[in-house]
Amino acid sequence: MQSNKKYKLTGFERSDNIRANVMVIATGKSMTIGLSELESSTITDDFNRNELKALYRRLYSDTDTITSYELADRHERSWYAYLIISLILTVVYILCTVSGVKPVHLPVFNFVIPPAIFFYPISFILVDILNEFYGLRMARRTIFISFIANIFFVSGLWLTSRIPALPEWGLAASYTSFVNSIVSVLFASSVSYLISENINSFLLCKIKEFTDSKYLFIRVITSTVMASAIDSAIFCMLAFYDVLSIDVIKTMIASQFIIKLVYAVVGVAPIYATRELFRRYINT
Repeated sequence: MQSNKKYKLTGFERSDNIRANVMVIATGKSMTIGLSELESSTITDDFNRNELKALYRRLYSDTDTITSYELADRHERSWYAYLIISLILTVVYILCTVSGVKPVHLPVFNFVIPPAIFFYPISFILVDILNEFYGLRMARRTIFISFIANIFFVSGLWLTSRIPALPEWGLAASYTSFVNSIVSVLFASSVSYLISENINSFLLCKIKEFTDSKYLFIRVITSTVMASAIDSAIFCMLAFYDVLSIDVIKTMIASQFIIKLVYAVVGVAPIYATRELFRRYINT
């Protein structure tokens, strides 16, 4: 049986809702956490089999609980929804990798942005939904799967660019140059994606624990704003450092952040609507 290294489940207590008592082994101090928040956090990775059974037994006793429990125990529609969200996230990520090659200028706002900026913030909304209904671990799995799918897609493009084209086809040089640009964007977007999305997931989980699952708009906006700022800075510096001037890159970072901030505010409504949809038709 797995031995505890960081945390130990010491029991449960009931007030308005059942909550778990968890001891931090290094300090001997205890903390009280809601069951769904505990299940979706990384703390349970350190629990042994008996502790997990006790947690899930208590968790299942609450019929209103929405959690990332075992695949066989979840309603089939719930996993169809997870599959669809994961697929959309992967498509959005690949689309952003391709469209991130081209910087454009919007003179009305004096923005310098790649077209991908209008699609990429959707990924934060999708990850927020995954965190809300499937927990941190399942959200991280989707992030990793979409990351691998994007690498596979770009690797395939790169291989096709190395195959000699027909001499009479006049687009060979343009195609190769375009694919090489995509490879550069892939590196920048991969680094920024992995860092920002995991920060987004982590902050969502922690804020959810701190607010006891209340005030969804606070955790969505806060986590998305922080992740967007980090993502914009990393991506622009890596993708365009030797291509554009520092002043243009700074303008691009600011432009991307403003657009993502608008998405963060506008995206709260879809997440609230999706949560209600899940409760009514999917997690039943």
